[in-house]
Amino acid sequence: MKGQIRLVRFNQFAEARQHERGAALIVVLGLVAVIAGWAATSAYEDLIAIRRADNGQAASKAELACLSALELARVALREDANNTQEDSLEEDWAMDAPVFPVDDGLVSAEVVDANRFLNINDLINARGEANPTVVVMFRTLFQQLNLDTSLVDALVDWLDKDAHPFGSGGAEDASYYDQPYKVKNAPLDRLEELLFIRGFTATDIRILTAFVVARKSVNGQTRVNVNTALPEVLQAMFPSMSQADVETLISGRPYVAVPTQTSIPGLSGAGYAQLSVQSDAFMVKSRAIFGNADWQEAYFLERNGTKVQLVWRERLIWQP
Repeated sequence: MKGQIRLVRFNQFAEARQHERGAALIVVLGLVAVIAGWAATSAYEDLIAIRRADNGQAASKAELACLSALELARVALREDANNTQEDSLEEDWAMDAPVFPVDDGLVSAEVVDANRFLNINDLINARGEANPTVVVMFRTLFQQLNLDTSLVDALVDWLDKDAHPFGSGGAEDASYYDQPYKVKNAPLDRLEELLFIRGFTATDIRILTAFVVARKSVNGQTRVNVNTALPEVLQAMFPSMSQADVETLISGRPYVAVPTQTSIPGLSGAGYAQLSVQSDAFMVKSRAIFGNADWQEAYFLERNGTKVQLVWRERLIWQP
């Protein structure tokens, strides 16, 4: 009897030990699952951190490459000032530069003569009043581009110092009653500011970007380089000049001096005083691609003799 009792107790003890082992195994498996999940999460976070570091390093490389392209452009413009007294589209700085590899990336740059455009800030003279000659030029340009010419009036009111609406399309403070701002009554710093002006759209700005620039004006007399000016700009400056005469003027490039008024029919009037064969401002666009970083920047340079000064710098786009 005692032997049977011992056997029963032994069996009960063995069963209890088996249950304990099963429970321990479940706990161990649970811990393994938790540790595996933590390890996977940690590995993923480490991978993200590595990629973020790589993207940051690539972005730094791309930014420095863009700045290097800017310096190359400045060097080219200084050398050009040393070598020639006139600027044209046949010079090295104006040529399309190929995309060139740098380490494991690609870099490109473009230099554009800012004196080939009409300066939007010339619409106002030194006294802050409308410049009638330039107003006519801009109305002519807007008409050529199929833009509403009354927008020129709203633009003048945005720039001038008085509070009286200019022309039939003028827009002073009262026209912005539903906006959290008033007219600027000062020159534009960027063309993008046109979006704040009553009536202008993003499409209008995109069209105008190819023909106008916003830069500092000296009494409404920003020089326009006859060697680089666009046909539409020349037509706006000299409305009496026919398209054939504009083509004749362009075909004579490059000029070492401004053509005489009698050399080309219609090359006369107030716009003639603004013509030049030299340029004193340039826009540079650079782009660099390193890995996943696509970095683009724009710069505005002013040149006085051989001194090339950076006026502003702007990042155009960033794609991670």
